[in-house]
Amino acid sequence: MPALPLMFLLALGQAPLLAVWWAFEPGEFGPGYLAPAAGSVALNVVANVAFIVAFQRSPLSVTVPLLSLTPAFTALFAVPLLGEVPDALQAAGIALVVAGALLLNRGEGESAAPAVLWRAFLREPGARLMVVVAVCWSLTPSLDKMALASAPAPAHGVVLALGTAAGVLALLVARGEVSEVRRAKDSPGLLAVALVFSAAALGLQLVAINLVWVSIVETVKRGLGSAAALGLGWLLFGELVTAGRVGAVAVMTVGVAMVLL
Repeated sequence: MPALPLMFLLALGQAPLLAVWWAFEPGEFGPGYLAPAAGSVALNVVANVAFIVAFQRSPLSVTVPLLSLTPAFTALFAVPLLGEVPDALQAAGIALVVAGALLLNRGEGESAAPAVLWRAFLREPGARLMVVVAVCWSLTPSLDKMALASAPAPAHGVVLALGTAAGVLALLVARGEVSEVRRAKDSPGLLAVALVFSAAALGLQLVAINLVWVSIVETVKRGLGSAAALGLGWLLFGELVTAGRVGAVAVMTVGVAMVLL
C-alpha cells in the first residue's frame, strides 16, 4: 500500500497499545509540556513520511543505515537543549558511526575519498530523504526528554502517536487518498506485527532517554539497527550484501562499543 496510508495506520494503531501502558502507570501532564511535545509531533510527521518514501526509492540496506547519522546530529543538538556533552571517547565513537554510514553508500571498487563518498550519497534518492529523517529524529529525542519532565512516558507516547496520525491524516485528506487506508485488509497480519514492534520501540525509547543521554540512546539504536537492516535486507528482499557494506557496519559497531564504554 502507499506510504501515507500505511504511516497513518501505524501511528494510529500505536495509540491504544501505549494507552494500555498508561493505564498501568497513570500520570498527568504538567506545565511546560506543550511546546516540546508539539515540536516533536511536527518533526515526527515529516520524518515518518520521508522514512517510508525513502524505502520505496532505494534499497533497505542503504537507506536504513543512514539513520546512523542521527547520533552525530543528536549529540550536537543535545548540547544547547539539554546540556549533555559527550566525552572524548564517546565523541570518537559517534564519529565512527557516522563514518560507517557514509562508507555504506560507497559503490564496489570506489575510493573512500570524501568527494567519492559524497557522489555515492547523491546517487540514491532515498538516501537524501533519509538524511532529512536523520535530522528530524536527531531533534525529537531532546524534545521528548524535555516533554517527559512534565508528563509520564506512556502519556507522552499516546500524544506522539495520535499527533502523528492526525498530521498524516491531514495530508491524506489534502491528497484525496483516504480511501487507500482500506488496502490494509490485504495484509492484516503484517500490519499487526508492525504495530506491536513500532509501539514497543517508541515506548522503550521514551524509557531509555530518561535513563541515559539521548546521544547514547541514538548511537546504540542506529549502530545495532544498521547491522540488522543489512541482514534483513538480504534475507527478506534479496538485497546485495557486499564485503564493503559488512565492513561499514563493522565500523559502526565499533563506534557503538566506544560510546557504551
